[in-house]
Amino acid sequence: MKQIRRLFSRLGAFFARERHDRDLALELSSHFEFLVEEHVREGCAMDEARRLAHLQLGVGDGVKEKCRDARGLPWLEDLGRDLRQSVRALRLNPGFALIALLTLSLGTAGTTVMFAVVNAVLFKPLPYPDADRLVVIHGSTKQFSDTFGTTPFDYEDFKRDSKLLPKMAAWSYQRGTATHNGLSQFVNARGISSNLFDVLGTPVTKGRGFLPEEDKPGAAPVALISQRLWRELFGGSSSVLGTVLVFDGKTYTVVGIAPSDFELGGNVDLAVPLRQEQSPRIHNRDVYMMQVMARLRPGATLAQAESELSLIGARLARAYPASNAGRSYSLHPIRQDIVGNAQPTLWLLLAAVTAVLLIACVNIASLLLARAVSREREAAMRLAMGARRIRLVRQCLTESAILGLCGGALGTMIATVGVRPFVLLWPAGLPRAEEISVDWHVLLFALAASIGCSVLFGLAPALRTPADDLEQALRAGGRSITGQSRIHTGFVATQIALAIVLLVAAGILGRTMLRLSSVDTGLNPANVLIARAEISPAALQSPERMRAVWREFLDRAEHARGVKFAAISDMVPMRSGSNALPYWTTSDVPPPNAHPSAFA
Repeated sequence: MKQIRRLFSRLGAFFARERHDRDLALELSSHFEFLVEEHVREGCAMDEARRLAHLQLGVGDGVKEKCRDARGLPWLEDLGRDLRQSVRALRLNPGFALIALLTLSLGTAGTTVMFAVVNAVLFKPLPYPDADRLVVIHGSTKQFSDTFGTTPFDYEDFKRDSKLLPKMAAWSYQRGTATHNGLSQFVNARGISSNLFDVLGTPVTKGRGFLPEEDKPGAAPVALISQRLWRELFGGSSSVLGTVLVFDGKTYTVVGIAPSDFELGGNVDLAVPLRQEQSPRIHNRDVYMMQVMARLRPGATLAQAESELSLIGARLARAYPASNAGRSYSLHPIRQDIVGNAQPTLWLLLAAVTAVLLIACVNIASLLLARAVSREREAAMRLAMGARRIRLVRQCLTESAILGLCGGALGTMIATVGVRPFVLLWPAGLPRAEEISVDWHVLLFALAASIGCSVLFGLAPALRTPADDLEQALRAGGRSITGQSRIHTGFVATQIALAIVLLVAAGILGRTMLRLSSVDTGLNPANVLIARAEISPAALQSPERMRAVWREFLDRAEHARGVKFAAISDMVPMRSGSNALPYWTTSDVPPPNAHPSAFA
């Protein structure tokens, strides 16, 4: 029934158009006869009267177009005719249409994927209210320009003395093995202060956060788990709150589930109260074990808060010269801290794929320009018959718009499928990777890029439309492509320039990668596998017990199938870990703040 109704609708529109055109022709004919009679009454001969009437009324399709314009909404009818004619023109040349669509879709797909990454990492708002007022405290000494942290004692001093940072929370790195009902997993854990979620301004997904009385030594052990750990270790059970798990030999009660986007220096599987840690480092003013974030007071600026922090740091240096002399602190916006050094790389890649898209546009513009030159005679004939030049320009832009929008739609579909594989193939940890998707911002960008590309490569044939010397165009049109065309030469020059820029940039990056890969690091990474392991805290009670456990672990690893050699290391060279220890080569021990350091 729908097809029948559609057929009758099309037939009705066709007959209505025919009736309107017939009425228009009759109206023009009556006007023409009226003008002829006027000139005959004035004494002109019949042939002369008809000639003068033609001159006054005009001839060809131009007169009909002017009359249609007077009816109202002529652009809608013209748009329909332009669309139908453009589709017919592209169907007559499917090879050209296919090449143009593939070229544009690949360029649009690459640009859309990179914009999706840039949008999620750099532009998308952080999942915290008033995130622009969230800052992170970085510490530095003479030996280390940026230790990204502070000591427990300095943290308490900052909380007490700072007026421009009224809300301040801390957290520390931990890791180990979590066990529940016989299932165990290695987890990235964090010790967090009880007010961390209050500073961030986000609630937990289920349950509650830590209470102030729980963030103290000797308090009841409680824990927050991530949604991933909830699904994998607890099976997504709705009664997870109140259940227990064992983390590094200590039993914790689960009191809440963290938000899905909860990250602190990376993914967090488990969070425990910070002050319940009993290791000696918690009582040491020289150990940078805490990362501190704070929220600026409304109306305060980053510079003002940093100045206040410097005054507090100077006062602490005078009060505790043995540990705080030469130590300074600075503030960084939390977005800058999360993004890290990924920002210049992302901008570079976005610029590269944009250049590729521009090359694609120039290629299509060159093809359309050559096609326009071959159709010069057709355009000149239409102009000679009374068509307006703006109509031919609009026809060229309509054809390019169809190519641009269709190519953009195909490129967006490719980008939607390819954005996740691209993120997974990223050579290093990409911040906010789980938030990367093709959302409405990306779709709007893809639409704008498609329209921009349509205008860019559609202007070339539009500007090439003949306006003067129609006789020469009718005689020579379609026989050759004039290499002297300034437009065509400009597009070729632009294409070559963009390609050279990309080739030079790719060559520089490739040369850098070759040099880095040829550096002799003294290591042979071939067939080397890395695994993380933790031992029970009970094995850490004595050095003898700890050595025995690690010796047993190493012996089992060496006898595993396919293993030739096995070793234990506290850090992976050039990968992870920063176990820096002080050393000196003289009999005189240097001051604590002047110890040289080396990775151990």
